Amino acid sequence: MSEVLKVEFTKRIVELQSRVTSIHDDFAEGRNADWSEQAGERENDEVLNALEFEAKIEIQQLSNAITRIENGSYGICQDCGEDIARERLKVQPAATKCIQCAD
Repeated sequence: MSEVLKVEFTKRIVELQSRVTSIHDDFAEGRNADWSEQAGERENDEVLNALEFEAKIEIQQLSNAITRIENGSYGICQDCGEDIARERLKVQPAATKCIQCAD
């Protein structure tokens, strides 16, 4: 099971890195000389920045989860030491705390 999770998390990391690369490529294209077009592009830039930020956070969380899988601490609450419910891990694969400690 742990190897399956590592593969799944690694695939997701690759997808997210591809998204970040696409965002960087979009920024590298430059901006339109038309002022009205630039206003729309700035709004688009804000959305792209937010998407990039979220992708980088998820990449870090998944990388940390892979490390926990490798050292045997994945699925164990870092606060109380109890198992994190499988249902919680399905929804939040990078969870480091059980639902009781997360509150």
